Amino acid sequence: MSRRAGRYAHARQFKRMHRVPRRQRTVLVLVMRDIWRKLEGLEDSAWHQVRVRLEQAERIWRQRTKDKHKLYALHAPEVECIGKGWCVSPTSSG
Repeated sequence: MSRRAGRYAHARQFKRMHRVPRRQRTVLVLVMRDIWRKLEGLEDSAWHQVRVRLEQAERIWRQRTKDKHKLYALHAPEVECIGKGWCVSPTSSG
């Protein structure tokens, strides 16, 4: 879907382009609900791993542009934004 948005932007079809992120959020919610329903049959260790990812997905779904403490990367949840256009991990030096 993000590729589609890029194509729409290149073709200057901005109304279509702005519909894509809304559709992505809708699809994300549908998938999350389906996974939550199917969690009951999993073992404890697998359940915990899936639950952590679902909580991250829900956090991404709920965050908005002006929010503070956003989740910028699923692979590195500790990354924080320190200025305009720059995000850095608190453990890195610089």
